Amino acid sequence: MFIVSIGAGKNQIPLIKAIKELGYSIIGIDKNPLAEGFQYCDIKVIESIYNYHDIYLLLKEQLVFDDIAAVVTRSYGQAIKTVAYLSQQFKLPYIDFNTVDDLIDKSSFRTIAAIHNIPMPHGFIIHKKDLLKLNTLSFPCIIKPPKGHAKQSVMIIDSYHELCSYMKSVKQDTVLIEEYIEGDEIIVLGFVHNRTFYIYDISDKILNAKPYFVDRMHVLPSQYYTMYPELQKLGQMITDAFALQVTPLLMECIIRNNSIYLIEAACEFGGEYLADYAIPARLKSNVFKLFLQAIITGKVNVPPKSSVAAIVKYIMGRNGKLVSYSMPKNNHLIHAEMFAKPGDILYYPKNNHERLGVIITKGKTVEKAMQTADTLLEQMHIIIE
Repeated sequence: MFIVSIGAGKNQIPLIKAIKELGYSIIGIDKNPLAEGFQYCDIKVIESIYNYHDIYLLLKEQLVFDDIAAVVTRSYGQAIKTVAYLSQQFKLPYIDFNTVDDLIDKSSFRTIAAIHNIPMPHGFIIHKKDLLKLNTLSFPCIIKPPKGHAKQSVMIIDSYHELCSYMKSVKQDTVLIEEYIEGDEIIVLGFVHNRTFYIYDISDKILNAKPYFVDRMHVLPSQYYTMYPELQKLGQMITDAFALQVTPLLMECIIRNNSIYLIEAACEFGGEYLADYAIPARLKSNVFKLFLQAIITGKVNVPPKSSVAAIVKYIMGRNGKLVSYSMPKNNHLIHAEMFAKPGDILYYPKNNHERLGVIITKGKTVEKAMQTADTLLEQMHIIIE
């Protein structure tokens, strides 16, 4: 039996390895013939992951339908559309192909969420030509592209003048303007199986200073873990609203006065090293394996609750040139990585792609895991000129 991996790049490797460890053969799809994940694949298909019909024809030529147990991806956006299309063609449960665009487009998502009474900050789409109509808008507000990821072009705006400057600087003709709700942000990682939503884990999210929304740190377990039932109910509301059958599901929420507001939801495992390193180290459970086992065998397992803490701490950097650094070592270090190399020009990060590095640690308590992360950051001796 084969499992099709839509994407074979570096970020896809944890999912590909999980497939291999479960004993399945892998068909990797990627336009890059040198994609790092291809080394683990049994069959390589060199094709853009966005060309879902071409991929289907290629797979149809090589295999009969019964040979494919699942189609999965670690990617986001249009890659999810490809998974939905192939799953539909191979008669595998996933997301209805006809509803994928509503999940990807923030405006469509908000419209459907409102019909189903899913609590979200108020928001609307505005065209550049209609900017003059917004001179009575309440500030501060959040502004973001209708489609996007990694907090690209997401900002908090304090005045009409700032709004005008932003609109002139972005390429797209429309933007989403959203009510600013001050509160604590969390990430809920989960999955849907047989139209039921399950939670893997909940993380507190610490953001960089405004105006940009850049993730500075993730803390597990969340201080809002006690709201597990309410968050599970919210995930089920999304599942029902979009008739989700089988899919990973990530929710970003704001908690204010014990009220939950959904910021965004995506049918993906998510990044930020949570599924790859932090949750497996904290709960001793492989998120990717649990999802694959559920969709293939029908048996659903959720990780056991644990008081063990994990910290994902990002190194933010600043304007200048990276001169040197040292990689840390510690028994409580889960993972450390630098995204830049000596000689690279750095900038103060305006989105998640521009951060300098990451340190992931664990401990018996959040305080101990945090202390380890801070100590290791000092030991890296990062020099920027």
